[in-house]
Amino acid sequence: MSISRTASSLRPLGQRTLMGTNALRNNLQLSAPSRFQMMQYSTQPAPSSKSATGNFYKTFTRPVAKCLLLAMLVYQIAYWGWVKLEQDEIKVERLAGFTLLKLWFR
Repeated sequence: MSISRTASSLRPLGQRTLMGTNALRNNLQLSAPSRFQMMQYSTQPAPSSKSATGNFYKTFTRPVAKCLLLAMLVYQIAYWGWVKLEQDEIKVERLAGFTLLKLWFR
């Protein structure tokens, strides 16, 4: 500590010099948060939003959605394959019926 600062702190409040009040102002400005720090804190979520339900959905939403979409994809592929096999079977039955009719009318 410097001597002038020690001497100014020993003076009564009413007798502080202009230099002492400027130093006090500078100290207050340094301790106040900067604009960047205030912006950084304002983007964080409020502590009241951290409930058990919110944490559950935050943790498990993507995996559950991934499983559901994958299940729907597998179902659609299996359904498409089943329909394709049914159509092929119907075509074979029709062709067999036409060949029987051709043989009948010959």
